Amino acid sequence: MKLDHIGIVVKKLESYGEAYASSLGLTVDSPIYYDPIQKVRIQFWSDGHGGRLELIEAASEDSPVKQALEKGRGLNHLCYEVNDIEARVQEAANRGAILTSQIVPAVAFGGRRVAFLYFRELGLIEFVEANPAAPTTTL
Repeated sequence: MKLDHIGIVVKKLESYGEAYASSLGLTVDSPIYYDPIQKVRIQFWSDGHGGRLELIEAASEDSPVKQALEKGRGLNHLCYEVNDIEARVQEAANRGAILTSQIVPAVAFGGRRVAFLYFRELGLIEFVEANPAAPTTTL
């Protein structure tokens, strides 16, 4: 497992992106994606050293992140890249985590699957499946 990004709920992607750029020197790392499953607009920002933020904006009134923003929460989740998403989700559930969404393909990850789990001690954690290994050729 490795940390992929930190998800932060914001009111407006553009203005918060500009603030992270001017205050911390982050640079845009992706286009703006619309995720119809989560009902959000997202954009990734990078620190240039491997650290990434995912800025998350509610795209509709019934978006799951709308409530988090209304409660004043910015930090939404930590996302870890995992090799076997089904095994990690099952392992987490066996330890008491609650699966808050099914394992689904994500637009922002080129169709790689993600799952969100709630851990009582940790809060919301996202798993994203690792890129499949590049095919190997044998001579």
